Amino acid sequence: EVVTADGECLGEVHHLMETGSNDVLVVRATAGSIDQRERLIPYLPDQVVQGVDLAAKCMVVDWDPEF
Repeated sequence: EVVTADGECLGEVHHLMETGSNDVLVVRATAGSIDQRERLIPYLPDQVVQGVDLAAKCMVVDWDPEF
C-alpha cells in the first residue's frame, strides 16, 4: 500500500520501472484508494519516499494526490 504523509491511500505498487535517471513506482488504485488513477511516482528515498515498512507492506510518500 502506498499512502501520503497525510494518510491518503494512493493504491499499491504494481511494479518498478527503470528509466535511467531514477526508478519509477507504478502505483495502481485499489478498493481503498482515494480514486481510480494509476500514478507514476519517482523512487527517490528521503525525497519522495519517506519510509517503507516491509512487515506492514506500507510505503509513505511525499506526493500530491492531484499530480
